[in-house]
Amino acid sequence: MRMLSLRPWVNSTGRLAHRSAAGQWVHRNIPGRWVHQITTVLPSTEVPGPKCYPLIGSLMDLITSKGFDKENSYRYFMKLFQIYGPVVKVKFPGQSTMVLILKPEDAEKILQLTKDNPVRKSMEALKKARYINPYYEKKAGIVVENGEEWWRVRSKVQAPVLKPQNVLTYLKDMDQVTLDFLDRISRLRNSEGQITVNFQEELSKWALESICLVALNQRVQCFDPSLPSGSQPELIVKAAQTLMNAVKECETGLKLWKIFPTKTFTQLKDSMEILTKTCEAVVHKMEKEMQEKEANNSDYQPNMVEQLILEPGLSHKDVITFMVDLIPGGTETTSDNAAVLLYLIAKNPRVQAKLQEELDCVLGDGSGNITPKQLAQLAYTRAVLKESNRLMPPMFGPMRILQEDTHLNGHILRKGWSVFLMNALSGWDEEQFPQCSEFVPERWLRHRPLGNIHPCASLPFSHGIRMCVGRRIAEQELHTLIARIFHRYNLDWKHDDLERTYKYVFFPKGPMQFTFTERK
Repeated sequence: MRMLSLRPWVNSTGRLAHRSAAGQWVHRNIPGRWVHQITTVLPSTEVPGPKCYPLIGSLMDLITSKGFDKENSYRYFMKLFQIYGPVVKVKFPGQSTMVLILKPEDAEKILQLTKDNPVRKSMEALKKARYINPYYEKKAGIVVENGEEWWRVRSKVQAPVLKPQNVLTYLKDMDQVTLDFLDRISRLRNSEGQITVNFQEELSKWALESICLVALNQRVQCFDPSLPSGSQPELIVKAAQTLMNAVKECETGLKLWKIFPTKTFTQLKDSMEILTKTCEAVVHKMEKEMQEKEANNSDYQPNMVEQLILEPGLSHKDVITFMVDLIPGGTETTSDNAAVLLYLIAKNPRVQAKLQEELDCVLGDGSGNITPKQLAQLAYTRAVLKESNRLMPPMFGPMRILQEDTHLNGHILRKGWSVFLMNALSGWDEEQFPQCSEFVPERWLRHRPLGNIHPCASLPFSHGIRMCVGRRIAEQELHTLIARIFHRYNLDWKHDDLERTYKYVFFPKGPMQFTFTERK
């Protein structure tokens, strides 16, 4: 049987396009003539998966699965892969058909096929909160939008925000935030070196103080013990934490906020409005200061947010929306990442000793601020972060909603289906990562002592033009945190293994109980 392939068709510009079911060319508004590529493929077979019933889909299989735990749903997905193989189809009530992908090679194919228009599931509650607010003019920002509106903003912000030199301009101030954080740790330790307060909250303050250097171009004094109740910095701190927690709650469970404004949805709206007003005031202030700087300093170079303000095609509201997303997104996810990172290093003395050896060599006595040159020399430090993100990743992996029928390994994946690239599980696959259950940062060093690593085997920040736009900022913050903490302290974890729960993203469950001991 000879069939027309559903592979992309290529025009003379080299861009991808597809032929519609009616046999017409789909041009995507890109000029050029089409080059016909016809291939022969085998007949498609049904994507394997648990039995799907009318209305309830695969729900029966899930609820009858022995030991199912919604906070550890990855165990259910691992079971599906063991039963049905590396490509599995499931369907749950109220959701589109979902295809789960395990192998990095298949993930790479999906990412390649969707690279020109990578559509993913939106944060629906955040999108609704913005669409019903007249201020946003039904433009919800790059975190939740798809298609042309997403690309309109993303294409303008990605160069300034991902440019390494732009991120490095904040290194000195980020380093100072971390030094201040360490001073706070020294005051919070008891006689045995244990932190006497909620350490996860302290990490959130560190992350928020760091991201506000970028988003608000200022310190918000999170570490100030005498911060007045109701002060602007306190409002920012609470709004950032509330917004991210509200998003997690709204995006899981029954989603009653779609029917009426629940308490959590109202919290989301209120915290978003606080951050919006804060960012709006900052943008107006920065714009006025930019004019003065340009008039008085011929060598003036705008910072990251100033570049966005000056960017043609971006309105002030576009910039403000981006700043609002950056603050909570760069706080909770980064602090959760930091907690896991510190835990894994504390649990692995061999890694900690090797890390400290590198830090002593590069940083010397640790006086002065970390320089870009020193940061570039911390190869093992970077490998430690990569290994942490493999072993305890921040999320399952990227998702793509198919915009056309797609052919994958003899299966037809239909338009509208959600394809979930289960990157977290591929990171725990012995075939991809020898000694996969062990914390081995050396595997990421240039000489690859444990073998080559597929580029799509670990994607903690997603991939391609849909990659996390704050990736370089977060990595710089985390590299600085690792460097400063382990240059000054030895860390111990004297408790049971850390557990994490899943609610939109993975986050630590229970108290973070470290012992900080001054190095001699």
